[in-house]
Amino acid sequence: MSEYRIARLFCLILLTFAGCSGSDRMPVYPVSGNITFEGEPMAGGGSITFIPTGNQPGKAPGGEIDDTGHYVLSTYGQGDGAIAGGFRVVITQATSEEPEATPDGVAPKQSNNALPEKLFIPAIYSDANKSPLNATVETKSNEINFQLKRQESAPVEPVRRPNEA
Repeated sequence: MSEYRIARLFCLILLTFAGCSGSDRMPVYPVSGNITFEGEPMAGGGSITFIPTGNQPGKAPGGEIDDTGHYVLSTYGQGDGAIAGGFRVVITQATSEEPEATPDGVAPKQSNNALPEKLFIPAIYSDANKSPLNATVETKSNEINFQLKRQESAPVEPVRRPNEA
């Protein structure tokens, strides 16, 4: 067989496999939005993950939240979106900046860029089992915004010993 025919055959095989590998991908639809906390853009940035709540196949999409509270979801590639369906939404906030990289054996400088505690979102939003946030991705371009609130904690009951009335 000539080198030309071998090269053509090799290319044909590569194209066949390349076409097959994309077939397990589910269609995705653009998803973006803004996250506010107590009416202001969520401070600090962070990450967002959509966890499927149904039996829909496909990957769980996620994205970065910038310091203005804006996010764009990605599933297979940067900013491509999410599969259609219902999701529980998990939001994790960055509360301090990562220290700069330093050479081995040199301690990083302490960062003074931590968020004030009053800007921390409640931990429940970052709990994959308890987050109260839900979203539905439709088969179109989706803008899904989230308005986070400071949740009041349940009143603490005093602990009573068995012999106390």
